[in-house]
Amino acid sequence: MAMTIAEIADLYLTDKRRTRRESTVEGYASALRLHVLPRWGGMALEEIDPDSVQDWVASFELPGAAEKAYKTLRQVIRWAIRRLGLRVYDPTTAGIELPRKPAYHPQVLDASQARDYLRGLWGCEAEAAAICSLTLGLRRGESCALTWGDVNLKTGEVRVSKSRQDVRSGTVVVPPKTDRSDRSLWLPSFALRRLRQLAKGRRKSDLVCPLSPTATARRIRSWCRSHGLPHVSMTNLRHSWATIAIEAGVGIETVAMMLGHTEIGTAYEHYIVPRKSVCVQAQRAWAAHLQRSA
Repeated sequence: MAMTIAEIADLYLTDKRRTRRESTVEGYASALRLHVLPRWGGMALEEIDPDSVQDWVASFELPGAAEKAYKTLRQVIRWAIRRLGLRVYDPTTAGIELPRKPAYHPQVLDASQARDYLRGLWGCEAEAAAICSLTLGLRRGESCALTWGDVNLKTGEVRVSKSRQDVRSGTVVVPPKTDRSDRSLWLPSFALRRLRQLAKGRRKSDLVCPLSPTATARRIRSWCRSHGLPHVSMTNLRHSWATIAIEAGVGIETVAMMLGHTEIGTAYEHYIVPRKSVCVQAQRAWAAHLQRSA
């Protein structure tokens, strides 16, 4: 009797738990539970055809959910064909068309708002994590995994070598997202001065922020609301750092390196907001060059 997609999914998750971070596997399991198994769980792989997959994809109201569900189904099927040696046709390869996602325009802080944000967070329990997020362009899990031992209070070097993630069982510490995410960064002098103050009386093994990543984000949000401060998510603090860096004239290669991206294009596609100031500065340089060539 042929295996069902539900049976294959169980084997797939068991295999992925050996090689993937717990938080990553939870994402796979969530997509399977919410989207894939309700539609395909009781079916054998041989019973799925491309037209049915296309109709299923088109039934989603949200393009992002459609893409995530489809990619999860495709990943499970390809894993089964490769790892289980199934001699079947892959129904997810026949030109399935995903709905077009709207362009993503992240909300970011400008330089003035960033100054107000950092000044206004003085005294907040999550201040140190917020400083590291905004001034280093860290992922939320990276800033929440920092200990005071990771911060060299003499030189300003910050070792980013792990990430803290919230999962169903609690909070776990996992390796960085990519090889390039394991990196050293250096704090601007004003941020280093403030962290020296915050580090007094702390042990090197203490977390920079003792709250969980989710609780850290919530604490920052509630503090900003109660103090009338500009606020963006911790993910968009990362976007903010990248955009302000580009405005300041930092090259895209350096931005990508500091963000810990494997490819430069990732920084351009996801983290750079085309602000007027950047475009105007580029046009001034272009026009000046044109005039010099006359």
